[in-house]
Amino acid sequence: MSIRVKLYMSYLAMVFVPVILMIAFMLFYFYAGGIEDVREAFDKERKEPYLQALVYGELSYVLENDAGKLEDKEYLSDIQQRLGDLWAGYLFSKNGRITSVAPFLEQVAPGQNWQKLLEEPPATVAFSSYRFETYNIDFKYPDGSDGRGVLFRRNDTVPIYWRPVGTAFSLAFIGLTSLLLTYFVSRSIIKPIKKLEAAALQIKDGDLSRKVEATSRGEIGQLSIAFEEMRVRLKHSIDQSLQYEENRKMLLSHISHDLKTPISAIKGYVEGIMDGIANTDEKRTRYMETIYRKATDMDQLIDELFLFSKLDLQTVAFDLKVMDFSRYMEHFMDEQRFDLDKSGVTLHYTAHEVGSIFIAADPDKLSRVLTNILNNCVKYMGQQSPQEAKTIIVRVKELDQFALVEIEDTGPGIEKEDLPYIFDRFYRAEQSRNSETGGSGLGLAIVKQIIEGHGGMVWAENAEHGGARFCMKLPKSGAVKTVDEHEEHTDH
Repeated sequence: MSIRVKLYMSYLAMVFVPVILMIAFMLFYFYAGGIEDVREAFDKERKEPYLQALVYGELSYVLENDAGKLEDKEYLSDIQQRLGDLWAGYLFSKNGRITSVAPFLEQVAPGQNWQKLLEEPPATVAFSSYRFETYNIDFKYPDGSDGRGVLFRRNDTVPIYWRPVGTAFSLAFIGLTSLLLTYFVSRSIIKPIKKLEAAALQIKDGDLSRKVEATSRGEIGQLSIAFEEMRVRLKHSIDQSLQYEENRKMLLSHISHDLKTPISAIKGYVEGIMDGIANTDEKRTRYMETIYRKATDMDQLIDELFLFSKLDLQTVAFDLKVMDFSRYMEHFMDEQRFDLDKSGVTLHYTAHEVGSIFIAADPDKLSRVLTNILNNCVKYMGQQSPQEAKTIIVRVKELDQFALVEIEDTGPGIEKEDLPYIFDRFYRAEQSRNSETGGSGLGLAIVKQIIEGHGGMVWAENAEHGGARFCMKLPKSGAVKTVDEHEEHTDH
């Protein structure tokens, strides 16, 4: 429920709820008083002055024309009884002495000094918390005696104190009801706001672990949901920043170590040349070749570090083109076969029963992926004896909505405990820092970043014969136009 609707409903409730409750209280009061028909009670009160006037008229006629009837006890008792039923009564006197007091008056005001009221009747008098009006009438008895009658008639149908007490009670009742309604309505608004305030203070103090749950609907519920989304994104951003910071520290640590090793080697060989240790042309040539190789390794390491940092920060733009993956793999493997033959490695490429498979990929980035995996295979097969056959088998398959690539070698395989981590940055299954055996630990991490950037996935496993098998899945594209050779570097 929205805040606006809650406020509207509370305003209406402040008006109607007290009225309804007061009506219910009045009905209970009437029921407790034995009044079964409220309309009859109100009708009786409304007709009371009219009925009183009828009795007054009759009695006034008697007093003016036949006052002797007042000495008839039966007639006088009947008149007083009829007036008593209408909350009225008479005092009668003869020659200044009271001759009759209405039983109704003695009942509502026992012990009253009626003689004084007869001699000096006030305009109004209170009996049993009711206000009575007085009327005097002087008449003559048949024997010539002076007579006086004082009529006491109830002026209000409710006790005197009922009006101020009822007004105060009504105001208090309305005020209490309004306070309760205001409390409950404001509580339903303030309570979730207080929770949001507590969560905001925790976030201000750096604690982003507390989940903000929407405890109500409407505007505050939507605000709670938006606040929770903000907390999650902020936490993710901070965690990502911390991860980036950790990666940066790790990157600097590995850079300093991996660069220091070849630099130290280069310095050593240069000092050997300067000190005359390389005193023959053969030694100087070997020293210079070693220096060149170490500088090449440093250059390759810097390129890998630069590419990985850009991939990790997601600042590398992928120039995706729709291409025939089968034809691309066939051309790429033809180019790689010559270089691998020089390293003593036989490359087999198979794509049986596979037609055109269209994928959206960046050819340059994909080439880097395949090169890194092939180099990794060659590097670890280089640890075998020269007599052992070195073979790499590449297969391309079509798997539902993906193109599957399997690159399998005949090397020593991957230790079981290393399989989950070989695609992590700077992880080396072979802990040597030698670039010819252990590598920089970034090649397969770059492979994972690029494949995931294409919306695919990569994993490694051991082949049945003991070698390593690298598998990649790339999503197929719905496009049917391939990329020709002259379009290969065109950004569509």
